[in-house]
Amino acid sequence: MSESVPLFVDLDGTLTPADVSLESFVGYARQGPMQTLRLIGWLAQGRSVAKARVAVAHPIDPALVPIRPEVQTIIDAARAEGRHVILASASDAVNVQAIAAHLGCFDQAMGSTATHNLKGRNKLAAIRTHVGDAPFDYVGDSRADVPLWAAARYGFSVGYNPQLAHVTQLRTAPSRPRALLKAMRPHQWAKNALIFVPLLTAGLAADLHAIGLAALAMLCFSLIASSVYLINDMLDIQADRAHKTKRKRPLAAGTLSIPLALLAAIALTVGPLALAALALGLPTMLVLLAYLILTTAYSFRLKAVMTLDVITLACLYTVRIVAGATAIHVKLSFWLFTFSVFFFLSLAYLKRYTELSAAVEPGKLVKGRGYVPEDLRVVETSGISAGMLSILILALFINSLTGSKAYATPELLWLLCLPLLYWINRVWMMARRGQVEGDPVAFAIKDKRSIVTVAFMGLIVLVAQKVPLTGF
Repeated sequence: MSESVPLFVDLDGTLTPADVSLESFVGYARQGPMQTLRLIGWLAQGRSVAKARVAVAHPIDPALVPIRPEVQTIIDAARAEGRHVILASASDAVNVQAIAAHLGCFDQAMGSTATHNLKGRNKLAAIRTHVGDAPFDYVGDSRADVPLWAAARYGFSVGYNPQLAHVTQLRTAPSRPRALLKAMRPHQWAKNALIFVPLLTAGLAADLHAIGLAALAMLCFSLIASSVYLINDMLDIQADRAHKTKRKRPLAAGTLSIPLALLAAIALTVGPLALAALALGLPTMLVLLAYLILTTAYSFRLKAVMTLDVITLACLYTVRIVAGATAIHVKLSFWLFTFSVFFFLSLAYLKRYTELSAAVEPGKLVKGRGYVPEDLRVVETSGISAGMLSILILALFINSLTGSKAYATPELLWLLCLPLLYWINRVWMMARRGQVEGDPVAFAIKDKRSIVTVAFMGLIVLVAQKVPLTGF
């Protein structure tokens, strides 16, 4: 009878789109250099050994493991028929049993040990030990599951198509290029338009050669930024799954695998650095390398250090302007550099303000950050103060341009202070009303009034450079 046929369900890529073992490795390695070296040593002894050691040292949180609804439906149907349902996975038994216990829909859980990897034919042998020659059904996802599907009475696949008549394909494998492109976050590349700021302030807005160099620098910066996003998402898989919107990111959702993301991150790092060295010169390549090192340090550690995190964010924005200056071979103005630091410090504090505003547990550190909700007022005050200081620095810079030959009418630049004052006050007020979420630069790119404000400021700079007006 069908009721007596047990159902065996694979875990990684099947019940969950995630790879529990790989995520455990990443989570353990991100704890520090010693943990990374220890993991390498365990892997040298064999993958099963590494899985067993990491499962004990850094167990996954079963509540954050995403579950495929179509597989859950098959499990529920089997249980309704009174059949035994067994979770059988190549992940370590410690994590497999924790997930099975959390879900509460399995009669038994089978996983790998330090001496035995429960995958492919090894898993089939374990199933045969459990059921003997009796029939069983199996749910899997990969080529490694072909021997199990071949031996099963009925099979289900949520990825690889084994081309077997008795195996039903529940879904096809997700589009890897689409998932990878989404994880690269091309919509964030607009931030790198900051590279063009030195082009404008140096009066080279009409110089096609300088425009080409700046555009190439922006491309290199964008690709390296995408590599950092991939690494950051790998490190933050568990934290992202606990977030209401970030859980939809490809790595957190399981639509992009860790190995593919890692390979892409390496390619998106090496390629742009080589291109920058060959086409833009060593100084620009070194600026890109400094950005890579600083943003990697931010991802691993600095983003959890109070105050140092916002300083780092301000530097990461400012370094884009430095890259723009080195790419077109102009000297970076001291005033522009100082203005950038304080302006982006204000935006960095704004980013933390929006996160703290959503925090609800008094006295408890916000997950992955070095702040408690009670810090909200200090963060707000520091951010607004930094914004006001940036306007003061801009005014001092404009005052220093008296008699400058780079501008036909430098006095017009005083008008820049007004739209900047408007924008900083507006964005902070909107943040207090809960109307700014996440990155304020990303918000500004989508906000119509912000776009108009930036365009108006650009027009002021252009007129000041090109149009001599009498009476000033």
